[in-house]
Amino acid sequence: MDGSIRKSLIDVAQGRAPADLVLANGRLLNVHTRELLHVDIVIRSGRIAAVAKAGDHAWQASARRDLEGRFVSPGFMDPHIHIEGSLVTTTEFARAVVPRGVTLVAHDPHEIGNVLGLAGIRLMMEEAKAVPLRVLLRVPGRIPGYGEALETSNGEVTLDDTAALLALPEAVCLAGDYNPQWILRGDGEQLAKVDFTSKLNKTVSGQPAGVRGRSLCGYVAAGLEDSHVASSLDEIIENQCLGLRTSLVMRQGRRLGREHVRELAELIRKTGFETRFIQLSTDEVYPHDLISEGHLDQRIRMCVEEGIDVATAYQWATLNVAEGLRIDRDFGSVSPGKYADLVVLDNLEKVDVSATMIGGEFRYEGGRYKAGAASYAYPAAACDTIRLARKLQPEDFQIRVGADQCSVQVRAIITDAPKRQEDATLQVRQGVVMPDDTYSSLAMVECHRGNGNIGLAFVGGLHLERGAIASTVSHDAHNMLLIGASHSDMAVAANRLAEIGGGYIIVLDGNVLLELALPVAGLMSSDRIEDVAAKVAEFERILFGTLGCPMASQIMMRFNGLSMANAASCGFSDRGLIDSASMQIVDAVVASSMDHMSVAQG
Repeated sequence: MDGSIRKSLIDVAQGRAPADLVLANGRLLNVHTRELLHVDIVIRSGRIAAVAKAGDHAWQASARRDLEGRFVSPGFMDPHIHIEGSLVTTTEFARAVVPRGVTLVAHDPHEIGNVLGLAGIRLMMEEAKAVPLRVLLRVPGRIPGYGEALETSNGEVTLDDTAALLALPEAVCLAGDYNPQWILRGDGEQLAKVDFTSKLNKTVSGQPAGVRGRSLCGYVAAGLEDSHVASSLDEIIENQCLGLRTSLVMRQGRRLGREHVRELAELIRKTGFETRFIQLSTDEVYPHDLISEGHLDQRIRMCVEEGIDVATAYQWATLNVAEGLRIDRDFGSVSPGKYADLVVLDNLEKVDVSATMIGGEFRYEGGRYKAGAASYAYPAAACDTIRLARKLQPEDFQIRVGADQCSVQVRAIITDAPKRQEDATLQVRQGVVMPDDTYSSLAMVECHRGNGNIGLAFVGGLHLERGAIASTVSHDAHNMLLIGASHSDMAVAANRLAEIGGGYIIVLDGNVLLELALPVAGLMSSDRIEDVAAKVAEFERILFGTLGCPMASQIMMRFNGLSMANAASCGFSDRGLIDSASMQIVDAVVASSMDHMSVAQG
């Protein structure tokens, strides 16, 4: 804040100068004292000049708004999100979340970074300037996540690039979305990034999936400050005891669900467990879930429904986030000097948002979102990223063994939460290992450089009975992921997906049943979020109703995250199966007699 603004706030607070706006007669949820206060909120130059008892002063003001006793909360802030995960651009994402009370997000663009490198990150940062939502930068922790020996990523962000990004004023932290082994093994480059971030007094985020006990102590000692991957109450408690902030990513069937929040609420009631190190975040929300369920508003609502005190739940989405990101000087509460980022609500428990203010301007009120005049279009190069080495054939997706074998033992990725690896026995037909109703064929086709790599394996947990599905949304390198009961349908899906520039596709008996084009880096659509959401909902309907996949919570998360080698025990790439602990490629076929490796070179 420059001196002139500071001086004007003092003058307004003292009654010596007029305010731009007075929000009168509101019931403020004070997240510092956890109480409701009947107040007037006085705003000048996009910041709060005063918060005073309603009616105590005759404020000078250019405008006055009577809130008529409605509730006021600080704006909701998400400390950890990947906007690309919503499958739409920042423009459409903002249009969806600002009406739900979200005023600020800390965005990690490592998904587009893996496809387009530093250029992709800069494109998303540029687009963010065109929307009213505050979009701060979580600088990607590691792009690519692994070296060429384990996977092919089209993007690269060097150590110097990382330092330059961290020095930007919108950068709030070093993101932690990479395998914790880089820290636990003392990788020099990763520790240099931590050191640089710490010297800038910015937050160092972590992802210690499965890291407990002595290893977690070492992880925290290295300088990591938060985790968004806790999946049990015990992990939350251990995190808090070691001073590691916990971002609760609550998605039923993945990580933490309602039952965990209920356990946490009971712990708080019984022991007075301190919660100021707990935050709410979304990580990523698919468009149909965003429209039908919500964003941070849905997380706050869930917490209240499961027994968390209302003031506590709102702290988790406001003040605690600001403190965790070291931005509480400007954000996190409705207090003098801070930005006038706030939410007006008709009902606190139901998180019924009436209006959203960002920087002293109502960006949502009366059921209308106010985006402003600015717009953004991605350049053609960002919409031309899918390149196959050649047209693919059914044989490209077959794992072959000795022609005299009747069955073979294979390693399969299971899409449970957390995902895991298990051995299975599959039938062999004319030397080809065949999928069945339990274990589907799995492939990862390198699709950016055209190097011809195809990783082959099997996956359990989706139980496809027929057809094939494919997507270029496959964390973290975002090559083309395919799952199928038919090698022929997999080939059709791969070739067509390349033609539409990436996205999602379903094929059955050689026919395309659904395609959702995501032309921006193969990750995002510029279409309206409602249209994208309808296609995603249809994708799930066909998956469950036509291809035989049993109904499962967060099925697309399971699909897109099964390749990720950052967490749990295994991953998958265009090189094949990855053991996450050893960071080595392992064969898909256990038997030593196989005569076709799990990675085919085109």
